[in-house]
Amino acid sequence: MPSKKKSSSEKGAGVGDTSTFGLTVDQLKSLMELRGKDLLEKLNSSEYNGIKGILEKLKVDGTNGLDSNNEQDLEQRRTTYGRNEIPPKPMKSFIRLCWDALHDMLLVILLVCAVVSIGLSFYEPPKQVGEHTEEERKQIHFFSLPVTSLDFE
Repeated sequence: MPSKKKSSSEKGAGVGDTSTFGLTVDQLKSLMELRGKDLLEKLNSSEYNGIKGILEKLKVDGTNGLDSNNEQDLEQRRTTYGRNEIPPKPMKSFIRLCWDALHDMLLVILLVCAVVSIGLSFYEPPKQVGEHTEEERKQIHFFSLPVTSLDFE
């Protein structure tokens, strides 16, 4: 079965020919993963020859950068290394945001307090002998008012 050759538009990001440049995508990725002393050691190794060596391999001017007027060079870099963009992260759904919020300890404490408060609002302590209900207290208070305070005409 003959293999079908991919055109440059079908190739993924950073799968192009790196023969024009001295660095591959994998080499650049490995440099980006390093930090601090490890990065300095790798940059100054004989493989990269420091920052100037990397600039020479990528054919970039250290002060001016890339020539933005040269479309052919820009397109060649795009096919070789891919687009210089970070794809946006997919948005979280409302359900996912609520689930993440439920892992917050303060929110859990507040929810427990709310449930306890609702439960206590329905609780009615048992009556003791001689204790009056609220309605009975109002009636007793009404009948205990002095007669002088009522206006009769």
